[in-house]
Amino acid sequence: MSDEKTVKNKTGRPSKYLPEYCERVIELGKEGKSIAQIASAFDVDKASIYRWEEAHEEFRTALARAKAHSQCWWENAAQENVSNKNFNAQIWLKSVASRFREDYTDKQVTEVSGPNGSPLQVQSQVIDARKLDADQRAALRSMIEAARSEKKNA
Repeated sequence: MSDEKTVKNKTGRPSKYLPEYCERVIELGKEGKSIAQIASAFDVDKASIYRWEEAHEEFRTALARAKAHSQCWWENAAQENVSNKNFNAQIWLKSVASRFREDYTDKQVTEVSGPNGSPLQVQSQVIDARKLDADQRAALRSMIEAARSEKKNA
């Protein structure tokens, strides 16, 4: 593919992108290939694939179709091998969970509410530091510094 003409970027070196890549991307998707494998097939890095996706509408559409085909390939592989005692479901799940996060990653949502799902009651208290003794002010200062430190590290 290095012999083929390239499309000139506005800045930097010329792009290796060619409109004919759209058909090849779809075929690679039908083989279950990942973005890294697609990039390798075109002898570019993954960042180039993502740049082409952003810059070329036809490539964006082809890549979306390729991703759907790839997911279908992986799901078909599981469906065809589910009764095979040598089928490693854990490896399959790890592969699809990393390739197709939206559909295969476990999501946990934590909601906090009051009794019977009611809104939480939040109370605030004003502390007049002038009324605190030296030890209480030092303890308050420590708590504030700890909270700031946690916020910075979060």
